[in-house]
Amino acid sequence: MTKAAAFFRENRLALIVAAVHWVITFFTDRLVFSFGDNPSYLTYASCKALLLVFLFFIYRALLRHTPDTLTILKFAGIYLIPIIAVLIFKLPQGFLSNDEVLIAEEARLLHEYTWFTYLTTWYYIISMMIIPFRYGPILVKVVLQLLICGYCVFRLSAYLGKKYGCWLYAAFLLFPVLAYTTSAHRIPVYFLLYLFELFTLQMDLSEGKNPSKGKLVWLLLLGAVLTQWRTEGIYLVAVLPLLLFLTYPGIRRLKTAWKVLLVFFLIQYIVQIPQNGVLPLRMGDKADNRMGPFYAYTITNMFREGLDREKNKEDIALVNRFLDVEKIDAINEALGEINYEDTLILYYPGYVGVREGAEDEDYKAYLTGCKNIFINNPDVFLKTRLGAFHYAATPYEPRWDGGLFSGLLSLVKTVAYNLYLPHLLLFLLCLYALFRSRWWTVSMCAGLMCHSFIVFVLAPASYFKYYFPIYFVVYFWMIFLCIGEAWNLTHREERKILVR
Repeated sequence: MTKAAAFFRENRLALIVAAVHWVITFFTDRLVFSFGDNPSYLTYASCKALLLVFLFFIYRALLRHTPDTLTILKFAGIYLIPIIAVLIFKLPQGFLSNDEVLIAEEARLLHEYTWFTYLTTWYYIISMMIIPFRYGPILVKVVLQLLICGYCVFRLSAYLGKKYGCWLYAAFLLFPVLAYTTSAHRIPVYFLLYLFELFTLQMDLSEGKNPSKGKLVWLLLLGAVLTQWRTEGIYLVAVLPLLLFLTYPGIRRLKTAWKVLLVFFLIQYIVQIPQNGVLPLRMGDKADNRMGPFYAYTITNMFREGLDREKNKEDIALVNRFLDVEKIDAINEALGEINYEDTLILYYPGYVGVREGAEDEDYKAYLTGCKNIFINNPDVFLKTRLGAFHYAATPYEPRWDGGLFSGLLSLVKTVAYNLYLPHLLLFLLCLYALFRSRWWTVSMCAGLMCHSFIVFVLAPASYFKYYFPIYFVVYFWMIFLCIGEAWNLTHREERKILVR
């Protein structure tokens, strides 16, 4: 019997059910998608092919009724209790941002929409194929959150016991995690996948497991998605292979290691094709276009932070060809620190600084002027980025003018959303891992620091959410570490190294 025949025989029921469901979606798609406004049938076909793959793996997991699957679902069901309360309050609000509404509309029309990367649009399209409803992407994200929580609690419970594993729920009950439950934007999905990848590797390392070829491929595929989905994920090109080699001794042999690296970079190349093309010849131009908000945001705030006009007058003249310097001054005078919040100079009524009739040459001159100003004024640039980080790191302040309960709630939010504490904990975790020679954790922390640094330098707006993957992983790992140390205190003769 061939491998293909054996595979079909073993999984025929899952294949049949997935195929039936897949065929049904061709009819339910009419409930959510518009096929009459110049749709991209290539995007539709690509998403349909991926949908079939996802449905097969979903039904195979469900139909096998393995103890592991049932236990994961049970732990996810426990987490569903607080999630239902959140959904009752937040789901009627629909999408939580204008960006999500825009992405959903582009996905509904089956348009190519690469501003937030094609992966975001494809996520929306596939979600609405699975759940033919406008808010399908939200519901799929909620299911992902439930399953990843259930998986994490299951893995740790299997290793240390339920008494200890259940404490991981605390990480998923953090105020911002619950607040982002119904957000289907990139980062609220990204942080879950990011954690899933890291936690799988950490637990496999702790348990001394080596991966099958299939598992290794999906770890590499997920790593490629995390690399491509967010600009700051680029560091994973180096960090993820390092974590894999530290996790799995079986792939460290030179011949195997080269194969792993080759497959990883091949997958990276394939994943980027829908965004940049088979031959990504204009990535520089595309990057300058996508970085447009960063330039406008940074130059606007550097003007407010005391940029020397005389010293930089030639470059300011270049900037003025595309972005009206008088409008920059006006919006800074009118809004002050609020300009840290977003690229308001590009769209705020009455203060839009882009000159009417500006052409490509003006935009190129503007980019040159901005780059020169950034490079030649590192002190002002750093002051601007520090101000932006502080604005994102302290989005709330305690307010006691609404009564005791309101004041306590504002205090909780102030502490919960503060970004200084998780960054301090990240630094301390890295020192702890160095002191204890836990090289896997050192590498993970180094990756998180790269993530934070890239966001710090290049973020086009001052949002808490840009740092959310760091925020969540750090708090998760601190809880994880505390659980391991608590287990060791009560099991001195069976001491286990959980965080390696």
